[in-house]
Amino acid sequence: MGVRKTDMLKRGFYPLVGLLVLVLFLAVGLHQLLDRSDDNSEDAEGLSLTDFLSAGSEHEKGFAKARPDYVLSFPGDHLAHPAFRSEWWYLNGNLQHRDDPQQRFGFQFTIFRQALATQEKTTGSGWLTPQFYMGHTGLGVFSQGRHLTAERFSRQGPGLAGTEAEPLSVWLEDWRLQAEQSDDLFPATVSAGVKGAFSYRLHLVPEKPRVYQGEEGYSPKREEPGFASHYYSYTRLRVEGELKLDGETIPVSGTAWYDHEWSSNILAEYQTGWDWFSLQLEDGRDLVFMELPARPGSGKRNFRQVALFDVTGKHLSVDAQLIQLEVRDHWRSPSGIRWPSGWRLQIPEHDLDLTITPRQKNQENNLSVRYWEGAVKVTGSHNGQGYVELTGYE
Repeated sequence: MGVRKTDMLKRGFYPLVGLLVLVLFLAVGLHQLLDRSDDNSEDAEGLSLTDFLSAGSEHEKGFAKARPDYVLSFPGDHLAHPAFRSEWWYLNGNLQHRDDPQQRFGFQFTIFRQALATQEKTTGSGWLTPQFYMGHTGLGVFSQGRHLTAERFSRQGPGLAGTEAEPLSVWLEDWRLQAEQSDDLFPATVSAGVKGAFSYRLHLVPEKPRVYQGEEGYSPKREEPGFASHYYSYTRLRVEGELKLDGETIPVSGTAWYDHEWSSNILAEYQTGWDWFSLQLEDGRDLVFMELPARPGSGKRNFRQVALFDVTGKHLSVDAQLIQLEVRDHWRSPSGIRWPSGWRLQIPEHDLDLTITPRQKNQENNLSVRYWEGAVKVTGSHNGQGYVELTGYE
């Protein structure tokens, strides 16, 4: 049994503000007003991440939709897009102890934004701004078989969460991703954690240029036209920094991946979730592959999206329907969910035959929304590393 440490948000809320925040969280189906950390927790009663980020068509009305003719523009598109219903800024990375490479770690940092209404409130209290933020972070300590997680929630205002151009940053209280310059997001520093549990501060430098997922950043998520996100990535970031764990400061280095995505209508009712792979191969190529399964009996087929980038970041052509994905193993978590836990991924047209293995099976994020988010190693025709995200297996 893991150890759970639970602390109420330390903000000294006035009663009315506290009531507003409570109503906010009940409205989105979250069950606690907590800044919580878990170490292999078994007792959370989370929703699925799919539940949090999907909704019926009645919840999409009035929100902006992704458009194929939209041209992404920077640095502005690094910031929040409040006219859209959902948005997230996401980092993952494989790290190692700088003085002892056998000690390996994996980290995840995500800030989600969810709009609760289509109209911004421009007068009165900042608490009336209808933007809800949720932060998740995870740290895999693989030499000890530990998976540490933490989460927190907040309205955007006043000043508790959001994005800003000067300095270019996204934050939720003291969890922050902040650029070193105003014209682009990277180089940047990311910091997060929970006092007394774990924390990290990492410096991120791009080794490849920004790339666009889908069709120049317009990323369809189902066969029907008009259902898509805007989505771009930095597929390879060099990492240097430190972790704080069990009273020890650990110098680390490694490689990270960054995604930023926003939309209002990603998942259909017949789609159960997604399997998402981000892989960094030792030959310099980077691969993202996503499969969104269709519910059995729906009469629909699974939807796939793939992008393969060469050592310079150039997009290489791949036919997603020719990809073969085979689940090789499973793992049943303490929460009772049976997760895929090992894969063979084949892309014959690029001579890729990859075996993908979790660095440890227990990398379930059992928080207010539940999903599997884990570091993996890649062997087979090519060696490498990466991260896998799984939802919809509840």
